[in-house]
Amino acid sequence: MQNSQANESPTTTESAEKGWFDKPGNIRMLIGALIVVCIGLVLADFMYTNDHPYFAWESMFGFQAWVGFIAFVVIVFLGRLLRPIVRRRENYYD
Repeated sequence: MQNSQANESPTTTESAEKGWFDKPGNIRMLIGALIVVCIGLVLADFMYTNDHPYFAWESMFGFQAWVGFIAFVVIVFLGRLLRPIVRRRENYYD
């Protein structure tokens, strides 16, 4: 009688170790740290005064944070529009 377990190869999920980003606790810790840093940067805006703004709205509270967020959203949507142009077949480089 042949041992059926000897012929089986381990699956890739069993043989590969989990990475740092594969553990849910690490992801929660990373998101929590990001939130703390973002809140700290917005609170730091209380200590910074822009004495010579070029435009009046530059002296608004949290202006840099809003501009950064809006720029991020615009870049993501432009990327979605460019996807059909730069997309290649799955086996393009084979």
